Amino acid sequence: MKYLAVALLVFTLFGSCSETKKKFSIIYSPDEPIGEIVKTMKEVIERELGHEVELIIGEGSLANLDSLTKGRADFTIVENYVPFRTGVKSLFPFYPQVFHIFYRSDSEVKTFDELVYGKKVYIGPEGSSSYRFMMDIFNFFQVDMTKFEVTPNVWENDVFCGFTDIVKAEDLALFEGYRLYSFDEVANYGKGSIAEGISLKYPGAQPFIIPVETYGSLTEKPVLTFESDAVLIAREDLSDEIVYDITKLIFRDKPEFTRISPLISIDLTENFDRKKLNFPLAEGSRVYLDRDEPTLLERYAELAGVAFSILIALTSGLVSFSKWRSQAKKDRVDVFYKELMDIKNELPKIATLKEAALQVNKIKQAQNKAFEMLMDEKLTADESFRIYMELSKETINDVKLKMKRINAQNLSKN
Repeated sequence: MKYLAVALLVFTLFGSCSETKKKFSIIYSPDEPIGEIVKTMKEVIERELGHEVELIIGEGSLANLDSLTKGRADFTIVENYVPFRTGVKSLFPFYPQVFHIFYRSDSEVKTFDELVYGKKVYIGPEGSSSYRFMMDIFNFFQVDMTKFEVTPNVWENDVFCGFTDIVKAEDLALFEGYRLYSFDEVANYGKGSIAEGISLKYPGAQPFIIPVETYGSLTEKPVLTFESDAVLIAREDLSDEIVYDITKLIFRDKPEFTRISPLISIDLTENFDRKKLNFPLAEGSRVYLDRDEPTLLERYAELAGVAFSILIALTSGLVSFSKWRSQAKKDRVDVFYKELMDIKNELPKIATLKEAALQVNKIKQAQNKAFEMLMDEKLTADESFRIYMELSKETINDVKLKMKRINAQNLSKN
């Protein structure tokens, strides 16, 4: 991984000397903070990389993605809640778009049915992420959509729903007489709240807490709602080198973007959760983000060293154990040898047939015991064992010969 990143850097450094200035286009929805983000992107790319950037005002997230897949634009910023499609790749999330539900009421509503029934509800342009998310919410709560009106009018409504940036103080005046809807008590978050149930079913949006005093009297207590990341997207066939350069540039010049919105500092980080991305991560971004990651060999070198040490220790232990077992078995055979040699040494002192018979019986009992130990693997059928068995047979023959002599002596006396 690290070597690939170095290769890309070398390509960029030396290749740029002969490359002519490139031209890119960013298609975007002019809503803030996206409008200011893309203008800042244009400024830093032209200043730092020397490429020309064209800004195109689009007609919404889905149409902007179409422009990328058809080659009419190179980059866009869309909500992570848009439906998946091929032909585009993610670079990184820019900021979390917060879902706001403002509703007209003199008192706080407690249920979702109470929020929408009998009301005019604005949920954004058809096909937008806000629209799609609210349709999923309607499905989650299984509301009867004949009991309220979904209106296309942004301001002539009782309920306003949409993914937005943190609403600026001067814009809050537009929501005079409204309240902010919370999907559950914040105290229930982490304990199986309604918000967690919704995000489990629709993972493109995650729970988000709007803190106390964010909107003055509208947030006298925290509001539990949702966020969906606004992600920088590129067309799939854009070169990895260009994607790498732009990813590196934006993270390097991060302060120029975080001043635009406090939310940008939340998501514009190299440690973002890649599994949350709705579109696959672009290779150029992946190479940049993994530039400091150790190689496979480096990553597991220490583990391999420990494993090798353990293997050596185990091997040494097994060898030592094997030697110990062999020595123990040899020591046991030596006991039989000593007993046999004692009998051979006492052979000249045997004077009666009874004494001789006892010695023969003693040797045979030792043979039986040796065979039992061999079966129990307490002895090894090696050369020492074979010699012992031959020697014991020989000693029995010597004792029997002694018995014949004693018997002959006894007969001659009679």
